[in-house]
Amino acid sequence: MPSERIDYSELLRSIGQFIQQQHLNEVAILEFDRGWIISGVTYQSTAQGFVRVAADFVLSHEELRHFIQQMRDQRRTEPPPKGRWLG
Repeated sequence: MPSERIDYSELLRSIGQFIQQQHLNEVAILEFDRGWIISGVTYQSTAQGFVRVAADFVLSHEELRHFIQQMRDQRRTEPPPKGRWLG
C-alpha cells in the first residue's frame, strides 16, 4: 500500500516540535531511506547540577506521519486565536 506523501513544511514543523519536546540544542537532522536521524545535545540533572549529554533519535516515516496527524488534530481542537482589536 503506497504511503501518503507528506508536505515538507509540515514534516519539518513536526521534527521541530519533537526537537523542542526533547529539549535538544546543537541539532543535526539527516534524512535517509527509512526515516530521519535527529542528533543533538540535551541536559540531564545530577546531584551536582546539570550535565550536557549527546542524544540521538531515529524516527521512521510512519512515526513522523503520526506526529503530523497529532499536530493536525491539535489544530482542529484549539479555538482560533482572538485578535485584540476584535474583542
